[in-house]
Amino acid sequence: MSPEPTVIIGGGVIGLSIAYELACRGHQVQVLERGSQFGREASWAGAGILPPANPDSALDPSDYLRGLSHQLHPDWAARLKSETGIDTGFRRCGGIYLARKSGEAASLTGYMHLLAEQGHETIHLDQDKLLALEPALDPEQFHTAYLLPDEFTLRNPRHVKALVKACEQRDVQLMTDCEIQDFESSGETITGLRTSRGRITGKQYCIAAGAWSSQLLRKISAIPTGIVPIRGQMILFEGPKNLIHRILNEGSRYLVPRSDGRILAGSCEEEVGFQKGTTREMLEQLTDFAYSIVPALKELEVTLSWSGLRPGSFDGVPYLGKVPNVDNLVMASGHFRSGLHLSTGTAVLMADLLEHKTSEFDWEHFSLIR
Repeated sequence: MSPEPTVIIGGGVIGLSIAYELACRGHQVQVLERGSQFGREASWAGAGILPPANPDSALDPSDYLRGLSHQLHPDWAARLKSETGIDTGFRRCGGIYLARKSGEAASLTGYMHLLAEQGHETIHLDQDKLLALEPALDPEQFHTAYLLPDEFTLRNPRHVKALVKACEQRDVQLMTDCEIQDFESSGETITGLRTSRGRITGKQYCIAAGAWSSQLLRKISAIPTGIVPIRGQMILFEGPKNLIHRILNEGSRYLVPRSDGRILAGSCEEEVGFQKGTTREMLEQLTDFAYSIVPALKELEVTLSWSGLRPGSFDGVPYLGKVPNVDNLVMASGHFRSGLHLSTGTAVLMADLLEHKTSEFDWEHFSLIR
């Protein structure tokens, strides 16, 4: 009789990454997704920006998670391409950070000095250097600019597709249209799940359901979490290749070039509950932002717009680790805008936890009862 699998509840990039890591270690895994396809919520909607981070110079556990994840991404991209034949679009394109006003420039310069102290390469760009790197910019608009060469990017949909295929090839049981109706338990142990597709059992369970994680947790635990859905909206330009070469960041907004010439512009943070969809006002704001960064975009067509619900947490730190008072339940959620970036490190650390490995990692920092 084969052993019961580890059951991952949620088929976004976090759940699929944990499943893939466990399967690579020889475990039987089952992933349950409430939707009709995997990774079609926040995992699909993001821009795929991977900001530089270094685990060796981490100032706190969150920094360490970012650094570990960033360190793992190149290897994961290569492995997924080798195993599945899917090119995730991973590349070390670099990112340029821009500030228009003196106050914004002072804040940006302070941030860059902090990154430099942590061992990251930061390059100050005067107007001539900025124009040489990105001719489509109007350098006179910007007070200060910095280049971070180690900023990466990948294409979210391709990465999700590669994870799904890699999981299939490693015999992970993937089940869509599977909504969790309730947990069955005996004492402090989960004994099964009642789902829209029948009863499902496993030896361990992991909630990785993004913005819907709090709703699921309430079915088995009275512990509240601060996870709330935060809507983000995006637009896509169909551009010529090499109009821009690097990620262009200004504050919380950005332009991301793809190798085929497409350019993504985002994003926003809206607390509107579980209401998806785009709004004319926000799409106009994003369009105006894009035009102000790269005026040539005015000549291009916006061919697509979309939104996604990110799982925000009250303090910006994800919830990772064991669920108190439930012996065989862990949680990995609340990554907000960084789910894709933190997915690799989260997968490795959660797999270690599910294997009951001893670790010096500070789980208390990410605790559900912090």
